[in-house]
Amino acid sequence: MDSVKAAIDPNNKHFSEAISKGDSALFVSCYTKDGCVMPDGGAPKMCGADGLSKFFVMAKQMGISSINLITSEVIGGDELVSEEGNYEILAADGKAIDKGKFIVTWKQEDGVCKKYRDIWNTDMPPPPAKK
Repeated sequence: MDSVKAAIDPNNKHFSEAISKGDSALFVSCYTKDGCVMPDGGAPKMCGADGLSKFFVMAKQMGISSINLITSEVIGGDELVSEEGNYEILAADGKAIDKGKFIVTWKQEDGVCKKYRDIWNTDMPPPPAKK
């Protein structure tokens, strides 16, 4: 699995770079053509270039400036690989606005390992209930 982790590390670096540079095309290129994100917080599943672009715009509007990904485990086989890890999302001022865990299913596309399904959820406590 070390070789698989080495294959996904560059994609994760491009993913983080896309967020910090505000580069939606680079963000979308980290996913397969039929790739999907399944965000936390009540947002719908978003797939393909259009859905991923919409998610990227939504993330930037929420003030996401950068993301740190830490892989803890990679498992799988020849066709699909799953990566498990933790994330930290930062605002422009460097303040953490979210921390949590993720699972990404990876798939080969045109000889490159890309994100196929991407799901995460927060470890942050929910906001207080409205009275």
